[in-house]
Amino acid sequence: MPAIWSFDSPADAAPGLGAAAVSALLDCASAPPSAARLLGAVRAVVPVEYLSLVGFRRDTPELVEGSSRHTHERDVVAECFAIYRRSYWRSDALVRLADRVARRPAREVAVLHCRADELPVAGWRNEIYRRERLTDRFTLLHAPAPGAVQAIHLYRDERQGLFQPDEIQRLLGLAPLLRQAHQASLAAGAVAADRQAQVAQARDRLQRLGPALSPREAEVVARIACGLGAEGIAAELDVAPSTVVTLRKRAYAKLAEAGLPADRLRLARWLA
Repeated sequence: MPAIWSFDSPADAAPGLGAAAVSALLDCASAPPSAARLLGAVRAVVPVEYLSLVGFRRDTPELVEGSSRHTHERDVVAECFAIYRRSYWRSDALVRLADRVARRPAREVAVLHCRADELPVAGWRNEIYRRERLTDRFTLLHAPAPGAVQAIHLYRDERQGLFQPDEIQRLLGLAPLLRQAHQASLAAGAVAADRQAQVAQARDRLQRLGPALSPREAEVVARIACGLGAEGIAAELDVAPSTVVTLRKRAYAKLAEAGLPADRLRLARWLA
């Protein structure tokens, strides 16, 4: 039978982590959700071959993103999830656990460990686990918002072997911190999406009302109006900060010549 743990542990109850694990968790928490970053954080504690992020919409699992330790010619996570979603998810004990987590406080973390030979359907074992030589799955479930359940699946393959008892204990200790990092990344993703919507709105208004700025100049001015500095704009547009400064000077000159706002505060009011 699959092993299930359900607890509401504070993060400081986790065992001591190495510097690499702490750094990776901080990277996860400070940026929008990334399966690759989460995989890196887990691998700093326990070897894992694949990681998938899955959300539940009306109790139905949906793949958000997957990542692998190795580079493959095909997307193994997406292929396996498509088979799982088409034929086997209703047989997964995880679905019932997800429903329970959705009804519990948001701080709860539920964890399920299942070996391939414990899967209740032969087709599920053969089409996914045996085909990809997977040995077991370790899943962390949490609800960052009421009813919004997220799952972090960790998979081992035959090269790594089954999760051992000491590794499971390390993962159980990591679970509260991993949940916090994932929740923070979801919040960061929401902030980033909101900012991108604001930038798009400012850019559209600028194109309607402003002079003939170049596309790059308009991108810079829209971000200035939304409060970003040169370093942040450079990171988003993948250019050097000096390039942002040059584009800003050109755009400000065109705006001033047209009698329009040409500084950060007035641009924020004008393009809001």
